[in-house]
This record gives sequence, C-alpha cells and structure tokens, in this order.
Amino acid sequence: MKIALVDPKGIHFGLNTGIAYLVSSLKQAGREEIRVFDFNNNTHRCEERLAELSSYDLIGFSVKSVTRDEVAAIASQVKRTGNILVAGGPHITLDGMNFLKENKSFDYAISGEGEYSIAGLVDAIEGKGELENIPGILYRGKDNPVANGSAVRIIDLDEIPFPDYGDFDSIPDGRIYNYPLVTSRGCPYECIYCCVRGIMGRRWIARSVGNIIAELKEVRERYSSNIFNLQDDNFTLDMRRARAFCDALAREDLAFKWSCPNGIRADRIDEALLGAMKQAGCFLVAFGVESGNEQEFNSIGKGEKLGDIAKAVRLARKRGMYTVGNFIIGLPHSNLTSVRQSIKFAKSLRLDSCVFNLLIPFPGTRIWEWVQRNGRILKDWREAFTQGGVPKIVFETGDFPMMDRIQAYYEANIKCHNYFAFMDEHGSMFKNIWNIIKMIFTYDRYHLHNHIAWVIWNAGRIVARITEKNA
Repeated sequence: MKIALVDPKGIHFGLNTGIAYLVSSLKQAGREEIRVFDFNNNTHRCEERLAELSSYDLIGFSVKSVTRDEVAAIASQVKRTGNILVAGGPHITLDGMNFLKENKSFDYAISGEGEYSIAGLVDAIEGKGELENIPGILYRGKDNPVANGSAVRIIDLDEIPFPDYGDFDSIPDGRIYNYPLVTSRGCPYECIYCCVRGIMGRRWIARSVGNIIAELKEVRERYSSNIFNLQDDNFTLDMRRARAFCDALAREDLAFKWSCPNGIRADRIDEALLGAMKQAGCFLVAFGVESGNEQEFNSIGKGEKLGDIAKAVRLARKRGMYTVGNFIIGLPHSNLTSVRQSIKFAKSLRLDSCVFNLLIPFPGTRIWEWVQRNGRILKDWREAFTQGGVPKIVFETGDFPMMDRIQAYYEANIKCHNYFAFMDEHGSMFKNIWNIIKMIFTYDRYHLHNHIAWVIWNAGRIVARITEKNA
C-alpha cells in the first residue's frame, strides 16, 4: 500500500514532528512506500504535487484547528475512487466526531497518540486485523461516526523510533536548519485555558536522557543540524532530569545551540538549572506569563505567583539568555485596563520579546465552561485563530466587549514590539512591512521614534525571522 502523509499550510513555518513519528512507526511496522507532502514549508509546484498525492492508496492528514479548512480543501481535490483518507492530529483529539460529520471525504480518523494506531489501521484496511480492536480510531458507521474509545497512551516513549524526516518533500537536500525535539508528553497542571491535557493527557511522561542524546547524535549525522528547538510543554517539570540532560549534552560536546520556545514554568527553574542550560547551549527561554494583573493571574489555576515569574526572568537575563513572555488577552477578570497593566508588567520584566495572544476557548477546558456561562458567543471557537494581524474575536463579555479586545490585541503587541503578530509568514515581505507600519501609526504613532530605534537595533533578527523558511 502506498501511503502519503500531508501537512497543510498553516500560520507558522516549521516541520511537523508528529508526522515524522508516524513515518518512523510505519517503517518499523514494515511499511516502506511512504511520502510526506509538506505544503506548510514547501509552496512550490502545488498543483503537480496534489495530482501526485491523489495517486496514493492511503492519504493521512495532520489536522490542527487552525488548518482544518485547508485540510478539507486539499481532501476535496485529491479524493478519488479507491483511495482512503485519514485525519489525525490535535484537532481530531479535541473534535474528531464533528470533523468526520462535517467532512464526508474522510473515511477514518485517529484520536490521541497515533504512532501505534496508524499501523493497526493500515493492517485492518488490508484485512489483517479488526478495526474495532484499535483504540482511538473513528470511522463511519451506518448513520454517524463511531469511536473506539480513547487512544491508549504510550507509557515508554523510548520504545518509539526516532522521528524520520527523510521522506519530507520540503527538505530534498536532507538538511534541517532548526530541528524540532520532543522529550516529554503530557501535563499534570490545572491551567483553565490549556488544551494540552486533553490532547496529550494529564500524566507527564518523559524520555530517558540517553535516548534523547542518541537522537541528537543521529540528528547531527543525518540532517547536519546544529540548532534544535525543544518543543516540550514541561521540559523542566523534573528539574533533576532536565539538569542531567544538560550535563550529558555538554559532556558529549555536540555543539548544539537550542531554545525552549514553548515555555518553561517559572516555579520549575532555578539559577543552577539555568546555568546548566546555558552551558549546554541554550540561548532562549520562554515563560507563560499570561497576565500581569494579579487578580486575573490568580484566577487561571497555574499554581504560580507573579513573583515567581519576575524572579525566573531575572535569573535567565542574568545568564545572558534571550527571554520571551507569552500573554493571553481575554482571561476571566480581563478588560482593556488589565491588559494595559500586563503591558506595564511586561516592560518592568525587561523581556526581550513579548507575545500577546487572544484567548481561545477550547472544548474540554474549564475556560470553555466559563465562556458558556459568562460570555456572549460571536463565532465558532474554530474561527479564533489570528493570522496576519487580523484578530478574530469569538466571544465577548460585558466588561470586555469585542472592540476593546481588538484594541487590546493591537495595542499590546505594538507597544511591546511584537511586530510578528501582524505578519503572514506565507505573505510577501513588502506586505508584512507595510502592515506593521500601519499598525504603528494607528496605535502608537507618538512613539514612532522608539519603534524606529528598536527596529534598527534588532534588524538582523527581524530579517532572519521574516525570511526563515525552515524554522
């Protein structure tokens, strides 16, 4: 059976690690005819590639909530009599039954971790197994989609073969500039807005240090990489393990530079661990700040204090690391005034970069229930993803109406120099620059000289970000 896996165009460039794990798992199960069509990072010859894609027997799509419409569009173009379409990815875990109901082109879907489920599904399609025995599989019943319960979590991550990018059509030369590394899955915390527990589970499961180092050695040899970004949601949860990884990486002298862009908890870091991370090549750490308003911050169930964040940022800056703060607009008790307090707090931390995102009420989270009780729904939650500087407001509250939320989004990102919030990574450089200039004149024109100075000072990093295609 010829198998194709598809990563559709999304908001941000970057290789899909989940697909790479599926490739290696399928190969471990004896499947060799596999091709990955990476429309997110390779935008050339799309029509020719779509024609080629339609010739595959089984076509699997990675679906994020932000890419579901793009997936549906590709599926409608490649569906042929005889080929089988399968959906997987985080959106399927969150909303798979509705996805199958709304997208008749798809025959199956996989919820949860798919490394083992996809191999079982291929066997069942070929008559070598029973579909009903594969947990996490969704398929079409007589009238409505049927789900085989929840996917079984993978307890020993060391058993999974390393992700395989060799069949991605976006890296024909075999080189990966910025390698995406995952060393753990799951989250035990109770943040009311986060869907990670619903997608990956509340139990935190980690790979062994030796297994991670073995992957990085292969990365240097096979993909000629010298940079990786650590995509874990909880890299430092076990601080001793994190320290052991850093010590092993420094000891092996693999000469990697690396970052933690998804964020680390401020209460799971100390000066010794930051020192070990720096020694091992870490140059950037992000923190989930969420809000600088204490009432708002205390309502979200993180279990941290604003003082923890201030201390952690200070320690990271002391080590010479680039620091990023991630904030959320629209949490309980939020309004335009509290967002401005967050802007002030962000500036007091002297963060190198601040990112203000709009709250998305994901199903299954406590914030979803809060929005149903306290908000006025304006759009389907699946329309919430902002791209190219156009905020999409899906709900409002009495003290934080839609127009105030739009004002807050633009004002916060402009005043904190997060110009990337107004960029479309798939758009032209001229259009992106023009859009940023318009936003500055609209929301902070009286500080134009500060923006010019900041852009000049950070010109190299901005150009690298705009032109980077394989981050």
